[in-house]
Amino acid sequence: MEWHHDCRGDDSMPTTRRLRIFSEDAIFTDFYVVPILPSSTENVSLLGKLKDDKAVDYQLLSRWHKVCSASHESCQEHQKKGSYPFKHPVRFIDVNTMRLCEIDVNVSPVKYAALSYVWGRQTTDKTPFTLLLVSNLHELLQGLPREGIPNTIRDAITVVREIGIGYLWVDALCIMQNSSEDKNEQIASMSQIYQQATLSICAAYGSNSFTGIPGVSSTPGRLRQNVEVYKEIPLTTMRPVAAIVGASTWDTRAWTFQERLLSTRCAIFTADGMIWQCPTTTWREDIESSLNKPAWTLDSVASPLQALQGNPLRSYINCVNIYSGRLLAFPEDKLVAFIGLSQVLGRGLSSKVEHGIPLRYLDWALLWEPESLTQRIETRENWPRPWEPESSGQRIEASENLGLVSWSWCGWQRKVNWRYSTVEGTLFNLHNWLTEHTWIVWYLGDGEKWSLAWDASEDAEPASSLQRWDGYSPGPYDFYGRSRDAIRCRNKRRLSIDGTFDEDDEEDEEDLVLSKSRRPGKGFLLFQTFTSWFTLSLKIHSKKTDVGKGLRRFGLTDKLGDWCGAVVLDTKWFDNVGGIFEFAAISDAKEFSFEELDTWNYYIPEERQQAEWYCFYALMLRWNEDENGESVAERVGLAKIYQSSFLSRSIQPCSWKTILLG
Repeated sequence: MEWHHDCRGDDSMPTTRRLRIFSEDAIFTDFYVVPILPSSTENVSLLGKLKDDKAVDYQLLSRWHKVCSASHESCQEHQKKGSYPFKHPVRFIDVNTMRLCEIDVNVSPVKYAALSYVWGRQTTDKTPFTLLLVSNLHELLQGLPREGIPNTIRDAITVVREIGIGYLWVDALCIMQNSSEDKNEQIASMSQIYQQATLSICAAYGSNSFTGIPGVSSTPGRLRQNVEVYKEIPLTTMRPVAAIVGASTWDTRAWTFQERLLSTRCAIFTADGMIWQCPTTTWREDIESSLNKPAWTLDSVASPLQALQGNPLRSYINCVNIYSGRLLAFPEDKLVAFIGLSQVLGRGLSSKVEHGIPLRYLDWALLWEPESLTQRIETRENWPRPWEPESSGQRIEASENLGLVSWSWCGWQRKVNWRYSTVEGTLFNLHNWLTEHTWIVWYLGDGEKWSLAWDASEDAEPASSLQRWDGYSPGPYDFYGRSRDAIRCRNKRRLSIDGTFDEDDEEDEEDLVLSKSRRPGKGFLLFQTFTSWFTLSLKIHSKKTDVGKGLRRFGLTDKLGDWCGAVVLDTKWFDNVGGIFEFAAISDAKEFSFEELDTWNYYIPEERQQAEWYCFYALMLRWNEDENGESVAERVGLAKIYQSSFLSRSIQPCSWKTILLG
């Protein structure tokens, strides 16, 4: 056990300590021991207080909401960032008349709450889940049915009504579930819906929408508060907020991660009680807090809201790392469940985000790697909703394939990250790396035509003064702002017999222009670069081969059998050791980190300064045929390979190639 100091804020605020009880072996969940405040007073805060074990304290929730709305400047600023006009009317539940309504909020703004919850699968023979469909819109505009509204939605309506908010947005009843057009419009507005909501009701209890919210109406589930008296001092125990929320099914879902981060204010309902989280502070029902002087407390530890603070690129990395590990009932929703958050992240990066990737940083964003065993996401044309019995016969139209491509992390299941040991060399000055050490002109297909993946005219200039973290910027020599030296890579097209490049070759885009006649599949990348062939090997020069659950770092060997690089793949690739695979160089890599190479190798110059960027980042490719018989490459993994080996010791001759990457 250990003492933790609580509260960081105004020096005039009283502080306290909490006794943390924990197990280094994780035998039990950490918890705090906190003295209970004898009676409410303005002079003492951050002590425990008694709470009702059966009912939600609506007056407290209302006070939290009013104080935050009136005095938290950072929360007001967060809400303003989402104040973009809606492109269409928005549907809400009128909690007083209990009917659906359509409101043009650009003309008639209304104060509303939004619900974040787990849909889940119905486990008993209850009335089917009522959804908004094209066929019942008129009926729901007249009034909601008495049956078929899940308990969680009914309880959320009660909460919103009790604290004086007139409208509630709920996806199941405010988006037409069998209209692709309506779904696409509403999903595209997800960032505005949650940011502009005055409050988000987060139902972090139970595994489906029929569970309800503990302490609302007659819904049970609130845990009894533990109170013991020691030497006339009443004490209570409580779990950290992060542990309470983290143990919920709600906190494992991908959709709810986006909803929580987009929300300006969250009232999180759990079995342990009610929790308030906003960009300014965290409050909880069983702690007496000074509402007039918001401050950082122990309850703010590990709040995901921190993921959106600070450096915009780091915010993007943190969000993708957390989101990519979340669960989806339908994996093919991985991209659409990220659209709202990608809009917010894109504004911070001054970049358009497509397929989960900020295009202003495309060369760098391609350097992601999995953290555990992964597999491609397969799309399905039609699927039943999870709460529907398979025998119901009702089918809900799925969204079109939104580009679950192999080059994006969105095309794969499991958690991903930008491994520091892999990208370390790019981070000293990312903008300089993009300018001096990348060369590919990327074209992106939208299903109808090819366009430059990044178009300077579509993005605003970065607002950040941290120029080293900026992405591409317009330049005189290249669409992506590369230097003259960097674009000379594209002139190095033809290889002589001895494997050296003809430096006098002039750049010629003719073959790329011809290749642009190829079908512009949605989300496909079209580009030209060097490709070489190497043998997958168990030969490694690092003691750390296990880089994640189900993953291993494999070695690569050249035509002489010498080790020349490494790639992280699923352990199932053991069966392919000894096979020869194609790799496409996509950018310069500075060197191998000690984690990747902890022994000297003759490829490394004795004076490293002589050739600081002597490796390539390269995509390991696997070729498939699409339905039209066209060869399309699939990304298998990310490798780091010595340039000298790549250019002169490839098992098959190194060549300049046009690649269609799906």
